[in-house]
Amino acid sequence: MDANLINYEIRDFPMQNEIKTEEEEPMNPQTSNTRTFKYKINNVGFLDGTSMFTFKLQKSTTAGGGDRLRVNLWNGALGAIKSAVMKVGDFEVCNTAGLDRIATLRHLNVPVKQRNDLMGYYLGNSLHLAKNNTGAGAANDFGADRRVGQLRMVKSSCGNNFGRQDNGAGAVVNSLSIVADSTLNEKYGIPLYMLFPALEGRQLPLFLFQDYPVILEITFNEASKYVNNNAKPAAAQYRALDGDIVIDSPRLVVDYILPPASKLNEFMDKVKGQGYRFEYPRIHRVLKTIPAGVANTQQEVNHVLGMEGREVHKVYQFKRYATAGDPKATAAALGNKVLLSQKVDGQMIEEYNVEINGDEVYPDFVYNNASQYQKVAQSLKEKTFYIPRAMYFSDVNSQYSQLSPQTESLKGNFKPLAVDLTNGNKDESGQDVIVGGGTPIERGANLTFKYRRTPKAAVATISLAEAPAMDVEYHVIRDGVCIIKKLPLGTSVIVSA
Repeated sequence: MDANLINYEIRDFPMQNEIKTEEEEPMNPQTSNTRTFKYKINNVGFLDGTSMFTFKLQKSTTAGGGDRLRVNLWNGALGAIKSAVMKVGDFEVCNTAGLDRIATLRHLNVPVKQRNDLMGYYLGNSLHLAKNNTGAGAANDFGADRRVGQLRMVKSSCGNNFGRQDNGAGAVVNSLSIVADSTLNEKYGIPLYMLFPALEGRQLPLFLFQDYPVILEITFNEASKYVNNNAKPAAAQYRALDGDIVIDSPRLVVDYILPPASKLNEFMDKVKGQGYRFEYPRIHRVLKTIPAGVANTQQEVNHVLGMEGREVHKVYQFKRYATAGDPKATAAALGNKVLLSQKVDGQMIEEYNVEINGDEVYPDFVYNNASQYQKVAQSLKEKTFYIPRAMYFSDVNSQYSQLSPQTESLKGNFKPLAVDLTNGNKDESGQDVIVGGGTPIERGANLTFKYRRTPKAAVATISLAEAPAMDVEYHVIRDGVCIIKKLPLGTSVIVSA
């Protein structure tokens, strides 16, 4: 007989993790113009990525009395964040610039119901689309912005109703209106893993940084980048003015994970020996431009992204028409009222390849829309796109192939290009290995993104010209390493550049 069956001795089980939640206020003084907030995190336990950055938006005293303000329907309050920096002492662990669009692509690619209901609860986005209503009258169905495409909103369930397509008449805010009385405004919450890649599926061991302060710095976008104003349809394409919004009550709600002493001692032993090695992804942004092209003539640009000596995992390309030549920027076009500055413009005919260490990643340029969508899906580890198809750039070829059904109001402007350079190596938890899981860029070599477009000419009442210059930003996900080592007099921290 098994002795354990008759052993009635009381046994001690290992202690479970405890969670201590604290609300941290910003270190720097706040004014109505403050858009950067710094927070000091206690060096206790582990910092969990489900901790949240919470804040309210308040209508400023300079905004018009009749202005109707609301965060956009595409990514809501996530579009408010411009950059996020994590520092350990003077060392930067994360510095993610242009965070709004890359965070949207990487973290809101979820089923539509989850995006609208669950994430909408925290972010304030509640995007609902409707099919064209052919019986509502020509002005409502095909307004002045029919040349750049249109997105129809379900008035009964959508958070925003933009009114008539041609002049915006009848526009209302159905939910989450931003008003001057702060007590009446919604509180938004963004999980820290969306802002800091080092916390994606990882916990930062705060207790190891005993001699270094851990600082989180979050900077907001201008209001015109992410807030709609339904009272200004013609003058500002439903955009709020930069001075219309004040950031109210920005706080960090931090979950400190407190493991049992035995687990803490394991980490401390590593620090005393070879040092504890914390590996994490970093997002590096590179800004480029595409000069104005000639209609119906192929144009090619090669953008050198550098990354010499680094290990690259993913590359995302975001394009947007330059402000001076944006064919959608005129008041008559009204083409940006849903996405505002969160858009990613595409081209009807475009193709790309990536060169690493002198060799091209793909045998031929990726030119088919379906293949381009698939490359983005691969880089996001998803089999399909959950972001509403209507938000993606579409042309007649993708409509005929049913990538974008013709029966719905399509032609949104969010079409990124991407390449996945991971090699499939996983750690014990099933996540991609950071060091050893990507493609190393050799010394003396570069990462080059090769891009071609054939801008189409304008077609009256159908589409605008695609030849104007474009601003381009690349988000390169690469390796990041932080090493903490015990010294006779304190600890030493080394962070990769």
